[in-house]
Amino acid sequence: MDSDGNPQLEIVAQRWPDIEMMESQRILDALDQPLRARSIVSHSGRPTSAASLIRTDRGLVFIKRYSRTVRDVETIAPYHRYAEFLSHSGISTPRFLRFNPEASVSPTAMEELGNTDMLNVDPQLSVAQQLSVNPQTATVAITADAAYEAYMASTGEDRYGKALSWDPPKTLEEARNLGESVAKIDAASRDFDEPRMRPNGMSNTFGLFASDDIHASWKSWVARRPAVQRYIRLTNRDISHDLDIVQPYAGKVAAHYGQLHRQWTHGDPHTSNFLWTGNAPSTVIDFGLADRNTAVFDLAMAIERHAIQWVAVMDGHEDACRPDIAESIIRGYCSHRPLQDAEKLILPELLAICQAESGLNWLQYYMDGVHRLDDAAWCYDVCFLAHTRWFSTGPGRALLDSIRDCLSE
Repeated sequence: MDSDGNPQLEIVAQRWPDIEMMESQRILDALDQPLRARSIVSHSGRPTSAASLIRTDRGLVFIKRYSRTVRDVETIAPYHRYAEFLSHSGISTPRFLRFNPEASVSPTAMEELGNTDMLNVDPQLSVAQQLSVNPQTATVAITADAAYEAYMASTGEDRYGKALSWDPPKTLEEARNLGESVAKIDAASRDFDEPRMRPNGMSNTFGLFASDDIHASWKSWVARRPAVQRYIRLTNRDISHDLDIVQPYAGKVAAHYGQLHRQWTHGDPHTSNFLWTGNAPSTVIDFGLADRNTAVFDLAMAIERHAIQWVAVMDGHEDACRPDIAESIIRGYCSHRPLQDAEKLILPELLAICQAESGLNWLQYYMDGVHRLDDAAWCYDVCFLAHTRWFSTGPGRALLDSIRDCLSE
């Protein structure tokens, strides 16, 4: 994705090499039902992985590659199972393709790779490049350095494929329909009873700040994230002081959050993660930030992603927000899944800090994945601190008040 020279957009610049024809064919050969690559249709410009849309002899296939410093089978297979569960519940999602685990390689090579099932063994490839598949998680294939997934392209228009993370829908009707689609996903997710994934720098979770004692919560949270600890030490951040910024909101959320049902959520319900038909989403894609939260967290994320133009706000346009978009999303959501009283009480405060934990969590990705301190600083200074501070400004308070008014109707 082009940053157009704006340092605020440098955070979304592509970081990983594209998937080209030779690599894509090697992945397609490894499928249970191998496919033949015809051409590369497009490359994704997103920063956290490499992805390409491939024209094959049996249709379009989307291939994604993660560095194993970022994600591994244990943090990919769960969201594959989540998408499959939603598909069986009537939600249109990608169908992740299965790889073939039946192959063999010498014990020495298997030991070097650190896995026990090899496929697509090619003598011209180094052991580090050979693909490995566990039959229990066969929608993921790995090499020594990378993890792959593949799925047939879904139907629908990729209307917002080039949109930035905080671009709003083009119309209020689209915003309302988006809110209704998020509600349908959340309602269908209720019975997907899988635990939260192990801590990683990618999935989008909330819980650190659903606490009356955020300092005690922080100690427990960061103890499981050594990369975040390294960043705090390396940059001499005064995290004890900085945590106080979320306290006015966290206390109100904590008072009711414990009453809410825990379930999986998409985690990034932005317009660009849906395919569209007419004025409504028809398929939900990109489950890379999914994890176990509460349903209202997804609603807060949908509002945060679309009602606040953060790039403009951070460039000095403090009033770059859209209460009308927020209200349309809420009305669409509640038309399918009415909010409980506890959800109504915490939604404004949850919106104010729904990105604070994410900003801190993403430090792991930038420390262990791309090794870019400048990007990590953006996570801390902008996503965690500056975004949270904005909600105490006049426009920020006005947005929260308009949401409260909408919820009281």
